[in-house]
Amino acid sequence: RTHSTPVKSAGHAGDGLASMRTHSTPVKSAGHAGDGLASMRTHSTPVKSAGHAGDGLASMRTHSTPVKSAGHAGDGLASMRTHSTPVKSAGHAGDGLASMRTHSTPVKSAGHAEDGPASIRTHSTPVKSAGNIGAMSLSNVTLKPLGQNLDSQNSIRPHTTQSVSTANNDAMLNIFSATSVSDSQVNEPAEVEATPEEDVGEYWLPWHIDSNFVTVLHKEMYADEKSCAFVPEPDGAGLLIMNPDGDVAKMTTRDDAMVLQMGAFGQIYAGGHVNACRHAVTSPRPPGIARFNFCNFWYVPWHTSCDAPSGLEDYAVSKGWNAMMDSSYLDITMKQGFAAFRQFMTTPEARVQFADSVRFKELSEIFPLPTRAAAVPAESGQPTSEIVVDVLTDVRCPFSFISQLNLDSALKRLGLDARAVVRYHPVFLNPHVPKEGESLDDYLLREYGYSKEYAHSEAYPLRLAGLAAGVELNPHRRVVNTFDAFCLIDAAEDLGKQYEVVKVLSSRYFEQAEDISDERVLRDAAVEAGLPADQVEAMIQDPQRRARVQATYEDLSHRLGEVPHFLLRDRVSGNGVEVGGNRSVEDWEGVLQSVLDKARFIGMSIPGPYGTTVSLLEGIPYSPSSLALPAQHAWSPESWPYTTEHFSRIDESPDTTMYSQPRLVNHLDDSSLARLTEAYRSAFRTVPQGFAVLDLCSSWNSHYPQELLGGARIAVHGLNEAELKANTIATEHHTQDLNQNAQLPWEDSSFDFVTMALSVQYLTDPRAVFAEMHRVLKPGGMAIIAHSHRCFIEKAVKVFADETYDGEGHTHHVCRYFQNGPVGGWENLATADVSPRHGDPVWLVTAVKAGYTK
Repeated sequence: RTHSTPVKSAGHAGDGLASMRTHSTPVKSAGHAGDGLASMRTHSTPVKSAGHAGDGLASMRTHSTPVKSAGHAGDGLASMRTHSTPVKSAGHAGDGLASMRTHSTPVKSAGHAEDGPASIRTHSTPVKSAGNIGAMSLSNVTLKPLGQNLDSQNSIRPHTTQSVSTANNDAMLNIFSATSVSDSQVNEPAEVEATPEEDVGEYWLPWHIDSNFVTVLHKEMYADEKSCAFVPEPDGAGLLIMNPDGDVAKMTTRDDAMVLQMGAFGQIYAGGHVNACRHAVTSPRPPGIARFNFCNFWYVPWHTSCDAPSGLEDYAVSKGWNAMMDSSYLDITMKQGFAAFRQFMTTPEARVQFADSVRFKELSEIFPLPTRAAAVPAESGQPTSEIVVDVLTDVRCPFSFISQLNLDSALKRLGLDARAVVRYHPVFLNPHVPKEGESLDDYLLREYGYSKEYAHSEAYPLRLAGLAAGVELNPHRRVVNTFDAFCLIDAAEDLGKQYEVVKVLSSRYFEQAEDISDERVLRDAAVEAGLPADQVEAMIQDPQRRARVQATYEDLSHRLGEVPHFLLRDRVSGNGVEVGGNRSVEDWEGVLQSVLDKARFIGMSIPGPYGTTVSLLEGIPYSPSSLALPAQHAWSPESWPYTTEHFSRIDESPDTTMYSQPRLVNHLDDSSLARLTEAYRSAFRTVPQGFAVLDLCSSWNSHYPQELLGGARIAVHGLNEAELKANTIATEHHTQDLNQNAQLPWEDSSFDFVTMALSVQYLTDPRAVFAEMHRVLKPGGMAIIAHSHRCFIEKAVKVFADETYDGEGHTHHVCRYFQNGPVGGWENLATADVSPRHGDPVWLVTAVKAGYTK
């Protein structure tokens, strides 16, 4: 509403405290009546979208974002995506390569993952929001309570007219009870038995399209695990198929029928004349019941390029919401397509059937997660994962204050308060508030027609909401400019006091009605929170800090249309949700539980030194590299499987020539190196301080956790003496070319650990080097080999250089090096993927020297 319209607009009747808006919001849309405490919006958001009715305490809108994005399938709290976002969303968990979806594609979306089976919706049916409490939801829809939307169950939402056509062919009708064909083949449409509340069970395989040409399979069968006797198919089990329109049906076949299911390459090679089959498998997995079936996946030679017939490229790939095989499938090899498919199918995202919104991904990249845990619980000696909460708001937003109080209560109820890291980022309601501020009474009267008596009354809704959260909001506070306050909040983060500063500022503003734009108030608040008084003014006025706060606000103001907004993630996995608005304690408990659920497929344990166990919180147990060794079921080659040719290189010149000049650089992303350090931390923590470690093929940085190195013997080996001397943690260093002489200078059984990071791909005689590693390790000592996809290609041996991206294949090579070592020399071989969500891969192969006895 503008300054010149000082009257209350239609639709506010009965809404308690309606939306707080600033200068230039011209109108208020329908839907606010009765919504309790609605959204706060700032001065340049022209309209409010429908859907706030009944949302209790909603959110405060900011000034520069006209619409809020929608369709965040699977993040537990759906929101609206803008009309013009043409980016590929990872929102269709389970669809192989994620779908391209925009609002200009008027089709149903699929894949409300996180809550189990994908939701099937149409553009013409108002969609059910996945618990969008306090944020935007589509109108005319009954919302489930939040907890119901995060319980790994969901419903198939039907088309306005949802049907699956059956072929007008008697033979096909005898085999299939439901399938999809073109309209020209329709006999009598059969209604899919789906209701808005139907639960189709738990996925065994998520929605996807096979990357091959064609799959041959028969009906899944079930048997008693003890007697092996066949049993009937459990309720809710089976194969679900989806047509290009998004209609879903369960496929049933005769027991003696074979099914041909087209894959991605088949569709592309046929120029789109046949459609690849989008499908998923549900399985309730009753106790004691095993599921099995025969599947034959037809591929072509790995290096065959996926080329569509000339002129049919646009028809060969899928577009719009159902872009399972988009243009990224073109001009890649069969093996590359399979690798991408498998990479997706083994991710936690696919297994738990959830996806992140585009904005979640954008915000996650803007605000990187802490690289390590803040504390180690004394009772276990092992770190626990943390929940990182990024609060995007204005510190004077009352809905934000109340919602954060409720979040604190929820964290305490769930025992997560010691595991939460809360950070704050500025999204100003109005950055142009004058220095002197404005009386809140005058503001409410001008903007909403609220009298001072009403705003100060016992029944004022915002007052009641505060009391419910445990505080009494002071009605005498003023509308103030909070830029300096956020400069102080930014400075407090550097000192680890941000949460404390925000807590003090909030109390002083909302409860004591102090002016938190005043220099004296800010100084006193900083001192109360533990900041040095003599540095407060310099902190606030620091030009670089002020520019950073302004830049952060400008970036966020274009992405968010309301405050408060919360980004909650598990620190290790990076998985989480984004939510908006004021939420009750119970709501927050559901949100927090969803974050924990999304992190539950991260973390694994491997054998450690001297009979211990190493807990890798960053381990991805379903990664192909993590499964490389278990998938072999104790099999290994009977003899050395390599020839001299396998270890040939493009550049056979002496390695000392290439490494004659020091390279004081890192070879992986910071986030990946942090994961490597955390893996070392997990291993080193299992032994008393003062251990001995040898870092082979080292450089100026061994990436060891310094807090565990007290009294440790740290020997570093490498090719460049200047690099080794720059390694500040080393207690001794040795220069040697292992490809010329693998004999190490140390005595037998000298070290508790031997590490080698990002160098195994350069060894031309790995058996000799691994034999020396074995010799210098103490019995029970641990070898840790870390590798990735980066390398100096001209110096990498052929088995690595041929396919640098093949993490699983490289992991198998390193396993072979251990397995072909001294007879009986190694035990407890393990493989683990500790790659970050954003960054270079980090793959580990570890082994323990045999012969240790307690």
